[in-house]
Amino acid sequence: MLRLNRFLAQIVLIALAVEVLLASSAQSAEPAAAAPKTIRVAALLPWVGDAVALAGPDAQWVAGVRRELHTPLPSNLIDLGNPHSPSMERLAEAHPDLIIGDRAIHARLAPQLEGLGARLLLLGTDSVAETLSSLSTLSEAIGRPKALEAQIAAVRARLAQLEGKTDASVIALFGAPGSFFVMTERAWLGDLARHVGFELAISQVGEEKFPGLVAVSDEAMAMAHPDLVLLVAHGDPSRIKADLERRTASDGAWAGLAGSRLGIHILDPQLFSANPGLEIVRAAEALVALAASGPGR
Repeated sequence: MLRLNRFLAQIVLIALAVEVLLASSAQSAEPAAAAPKTIRVAALLPWVGDAVALAGPDAQWVAGVRRELHTPLPSNLIDLGNPHSPSMERLAEAHPDLIIGDRAIHARLAPQLEGLGARLLLLGTDSVAETLSSLSTLSEAIGRPKALEAQIAAVRARLAQLEGKTDASVIALFGAPGSFFVMTERAWLGDLARHVGFELAISQVGEEKFPGLVAVSDEAMAMAHPDLVLLVAHGDPSRIKADLERRTASDGAWAGLAGSRLGIHILDPQLFSANPGLEIVRAAEALVALAASGPGR
């Protein structure tokens, strides 16, 4: 009987060993879990690429538009050219999973963009609130990477600190060769100026050349007496600056701008020619600093 029990015990041990080996073999035969797919992002807004770069391996910036027309993108990116008329052919070559554009600029291109088979995300950028909301929407679309979420939180906190920091009046001009437009609160820069406490010296609204950009009558300009004049130059800054100086040097309607207490300032096009996204904090800080500075041109 003792021998029989030992024999049965050996059989049980052998059976258990076979069962363990079979289970181990089955597990090793199972395919490994697929690695998360990297989202290929085409950015039709310059600041989107900066945000995607914080995503790490979860998202890859593959195509973008230029901040300045004569400055091409790095060679590792597909250059789509002008934000207002990006190259559809080159965009198709990028094979993006996600295309991110501006609601005001790119809605008219939506049928063509959607025809490329990628997900299309159009964001609002005309105000401080829209910019913050759009940053959060972008972060969600690429998996809420921790580095990007932390940066967005820092931007929110700093903008809250800068709210209402100035009490001066301002005219923000958008200058192109031969023409000038006033930026209203419907433009991101006009809204940012109001956020940090500036009063817009011209609040008139009218026909908009682009969202938030209004051609102002000479009568309205003559009545304005701003503390500060800001100029965003689209094109050759020196040429546009010279054009503005000619207008303010005469005895005409624009002459009052030359006497503004804090002067006329040409803004850095890298930071102010378009909404800078995460860098909107630097833009806000620059405006607050100008309000505390002396005259300059």
